[in-house]
Amino acid sequence: MMERIATYWSERSPREQWMLGVMFALLAIVLLWFGVAMPLDRAQRSARETLLAATDRNAAVRVAVKQLKTLPREAATTGPATPIDQFVGQSAGEAGLTLERAQAQGSDRMDIAIASVRPVVLFSWLATLEAQDVRIDTMSARPSATAGSISVQAVLVRGAGQ
Repeated sequence: MMERIATYWSERSPREQWMLGVMFALLAIVLLWFGVAMPLDRAQRSARETLLAATDRNAAVRVAVKQLKTLPREAATTGPATPIDQFVGQSAGEAGLTLERAQAQGSDRMDIAIASVRPVVLFSWLATLEAQDVRIDTMSARPSATAGSISVQAVLVRGAGQ
């Protein structure tokens, strides 16, 4: 087999050998690109999307578990005895959120800002707060620099709405 290839190669002129060499080099580049680089890129993107989805599910499950744990025991203890800024700060820490700004405006009102949060995590946390009698008075959200995240400013109020 190798003898046939060597014979075939030696029968070609130097110009033909040069052109065949360039063709085989280009063919190798194309095969490497479509056979190795593209599948690896697709696998990396798929893994990144899977990780983001798993992170969102993990946060939602953690919030749900915390809600279930607090329902029977702590529902009565989260009333007016705990200051709203302490309660919201602790709740945000448990949900894995970092409050960029947290300013109490009296005993039952608080202004917060979060620089970057995934919407699923934010709304799960807000649902937990509403179950604990802390509601949203005003809220504004904008896309943040991180893909798939938003930045939030909100005023939270303890007590029933009017």
